[in-house]
Amino acid sequence: MMAKNAIEWHTQIATAFDKKYSSSKNFKERYSIWTEVIDKYSNLDFHALDLGCGSGIFTFYLAERNKTVIGLDASVEMQKICDTKKKNAGIGNVDFVNCNINSLEQALNKKVDFIVCSSVLEYLDDLDESLGLITRFMNQNGLLIFSMPNKQSLYRKIEPLAFKITGRPEYYRYVKNVCTLNEIEEKLNAFGFDILESKYYGETPLLSKLLRKIGFSRYSDNLFIAVARLSTQPANAVVA
Repeated sequence: MMAKNAIEWHTQIATAFDKKYSSSKNFKERYSIWTEVIDKYSNLDFHALDLGCGSGIFTFYLAERNKTVIGLDASVEMQKICDTKKKNAGIGNVDFVNCNINSLEQALNKKVDFIVCSSVLEYLDDLDESLGLITRFMNQNGLLIFSMPNKQSLYRKIEPLAFKITGRPEYYRYVKNVCTLNEIEEKLNAFGFDILESKYYGETPLLSKLLRKIGFSRYSDNLFIAVARLSTQPANAVVA
């Protein structure tokens, strides 16, 4: 049965998605890059939010390096996996909430210092509105780490045609936002964020091996990760 939206699709693939972190070369690369960045910016005094936490891979990693973490995801099946992992690990500084980003105001009652958002922003109906919500729940000088599909990638340029012809990759049916790093930086600047660093990843066979060597990974790699700091707090921010 075809899923109606990204939430239903991720619910259907929840178990398989979780297993990819131990079986897929690209997911292993994602884990390596993300954990390196989380290590760099975590703080034992930080209250963190894993927005669109999936099966909790990065939520639990954050919990080891920050004071508290909330993992939020709209998929019931993803939350079940997270709850099982939490019970088995006996971790006390993590809570999981089943809701989507539009219900953020109901899920949180205070601002946080650190938000991570791995491969989530591309599925949101209104990217600007969602960035506004993220901003409202972040403390001054708070950090946002996120990833998105890289619009400059040669693969991303042919992906719409490939999907139209073959119906693959299946996830593309639910993708709403694909940006260049400059495009998302402009959006973030409007909300008071400054980009601190970024990196391209997500290997395209053969192409990435060649272009990475000559410093042009932005044309081969399918994703980018970026770290942004909230330097200007908007007037309508939620009061902690």
